Amino acid sequence: MRAVEAMAQPMAQITIEKPAEGDIPAIIGMVSAEAKSTGALLPVSSDTLRGWISSGLSYVAKHSGTVVGHEAAHIWPKSGWIELRSAVVKPEYRGMGIGSRMSAALLEDLRKEHCRSTVVAFTNMAGKGKGILKARGFREIGREGVPEELFTIGPKHRGKSEFGYKIFVLTPS
Repeated sequence: MRAVEAMAQPMAQITIEKPAEGDIPAIIGMVSAEAKSTGALLPVSSDTLRGWISSGLSYVAKHSGTVVGHEAAHIWPKSGWIELRSAVVKPEYRGMGIGSRMSAALLEDLRKEHCRSTVVAFTNMAGKGKGILKARGFREIGREGVPEELFTIGPKHRGKSEFGYKIFVLTPS
């Protein structure tokens, strides 16, 4: 589908829902494509996705039954901090508020179930990525005070500002 065709689709036809096992290949494909093209995401395995699905901390956006977006959260066991993961919307669907709708659903679930936890997001996206997080109530912080366990996966440079990663937190109210 071309961007013009996607933009013409009413938002009512885009649903935000919990993913099913059958959505895993589409999610992996989207996340892998974004990781390869921008480096903004880490690749994700089917086992990791199954864990997010079973925990209830994952959402997909669908258009006519086709997955067009995904966002999940991971709870770090030692610190109890929650990290937003794999937030992606297919390029032809961007700018339609789909990511905001997925985040709103996920953050609402987190507030209900984990209201005393700090939510963290990492981004190496300039401008728009920062603006999206700030619009959701996140504030930018330095690496100090962030539990070390959050830096134990992914590239060794994750979270180091000299590589462009920024850290944002949403603290309990």
